[in-house]
Amino acid sequence: MSRESQRLWEAMSGLSDEKIGQGAAFVPQKRTHRRRWMALAACLVLVLGVGAAWRFVRFGANAGGEGSEDGVTFQVYAGPVFPLALGEADDAITAFRTVTLDFAPWEPVWISNEEEAASRTYLTEAERQDVLEQYNQWFPEGGYYQNSDDIRVTDEYVLTNAASEDRTVTVRYPFAAPLYSLQTLRPSLTAEGEALETVLRIGAYSGGFTGVWGADDPGGSSNLYQADSWEDYRDLLADGSYLENALGPAPEVDGIPVIVYRFTDPYGPEADEDVPNPTLRVSMDLDYGETTVLSYGFHAGAFDAQAGTMMKGFSIPDPEDGGTYYLLVLGEDVENMAVRGYVTGGTDADTKELAGCGATVERYESDLGTMLRTILASDVSWQDHLTETGLGFETCYRAFLELFLQYGVLSDSGVERYAFGNLEDYTGETFLIDRVCWLEGTVTIPAGGSLTVTAEMTKSPSFDYACAHTENRGIYGYDLVTALGSQLAFTGQEAVLEDRGLVEIAFQNFGFDLEAGVRRVELDLTQAHYYLGVRRISE
Repeated sequence: MSRESQRLWEAMSGLSDEKIGQGAAFVPQKRTHRRRWMALAACLVLVLGVGAAWRFVRFGANAGGEGSEDGVTFQVYAGPVFPLALGEADDAITAFRTVTLDFAPWEPVWISNEEEAASRTYLTEAERQDVLEQYNQWFPEGGYYQNSDDIRVTDEYVLTNAASEDRTVTVRYPFAAPLYSLQTLRPSLTAEGEALETVLRIGAYSGGFTGVWGADDPGGSSNLYQADSWEDYRDLLADGSYLENALGPAPEVDGIPVIVYRFTDPYGPEADEDVPNPTLRVSMDLDYGETTVLSYGFHAGAFDAQAGTMMKGFSIPDPEDGGTYYLLVLGEDVENMAVRGYVTGGTDADTKELAGCGATVERYESDLGTMLRTILASDVSWQDHLTETGLGFETCYRAFLELFLQYGVLSDSGVERYAFGNLEDYTGETFLIDRVCWLEGTVTIPAGGSLTVTAEMTKSPSFDYACAHTENRGIYGYDLVTALGSQLAFTGQEAVLEDRGLVEIAFQNFGFDLEAGVRRVELDLTQAHYYLGVRRISE
């Protein structure tokens, strides 16, 4: 059983008949590779009849004719393997590159039910025993075989220094990944086999959005789109501004004054049949041309720019849960603020009011940077993301700010999905969206000599959803670019395929020939992009 099949079995087994009828998706307790799980979730939604909108991306040919004559499309594009780059161009340094694509992770590995249960270290012993019993029912043979659709990439560079003196240079190795997957997709970098000390540089969001909004028409919806082809990455990196931004200082919003309304200790009657969802609504008057309102903790809202009114709402939590909610006002202050209780959430004007509700409201002045840091530091899900990625607060805060300032309510090109000013809309997506990152280090190449720099990484494939019934279903794609973003003068490049008898080639432009034993090929340096599509050989 493949990893994807096992997880889908676990997900489907965790759904009650009632949930299946509702089209609900089961979230497994065991932490998984989120991009893979997102694919399964989309597939599960389709199986349950809810429907899905597929995102087709180009993988092979481009408008310029590079690659295959026939364009290859995938619904999820994982990005190419990029070449090593120097901090500054140096005519004395040349490079020979060898890229090895190793399918070792495709080898099936036996996972016993005991191992599966023991891996749930976050559960109590009793809960782990329940997991073991469940897996013994699912897999009475004692376990299951798991394999991956990721591959191992070894990207090796022999750097040669033709100068008569040693050259100490900055090297940067780029890779495409969302922040949440850095633990698995972040490369390791070595020089002459020794680990190279590196600094991680985070690029901004690499995609865009399908819709924008104007000040006179807040609201609506729009979708993020990720880089859909290698050409998108080519355009992203073409003029150097994307890297320049990553190397530059973080955005600064500490000088932007805000008026803070802090809501604590919300209270109200308990939920019952007549009061299904006790809710607080905060209503206010404002001039939309002079005032911007950001919120945290509010999940409902109604906006009328013409009338100059706004409402924000949240469900009253259980008393022991508490909760802190914020409204941040930029520009002129709001007027006539009122806090009222209602029997349920939503924004319907005829919703019945609920007596005995309220909250402690504190008003004070601060600055935007201080408040964003305060809010994110108290956000449990944000802190969980920090733990999962292994990144520090400042790195993630910078990524949050870049997304917020580029597409949020303070941007001239604001996006519809962010029009309501909910800070939670940015927090999760900061970690989910694709971006280019760099590992940056320093090496010294001896005069007249050479130095080998090697990047090793796990590489996710481009793929179609298993239930999409496309011609590429069951095919996994991997690709690389030969020169994009690199100032290195290459004397040659070659690619090596370690297929291990596990795959057959569906399409490519490398020139591998498995039947003839051709697994090492020279790459044409004038060819910008190489790609490989494979399918698993059935046992």
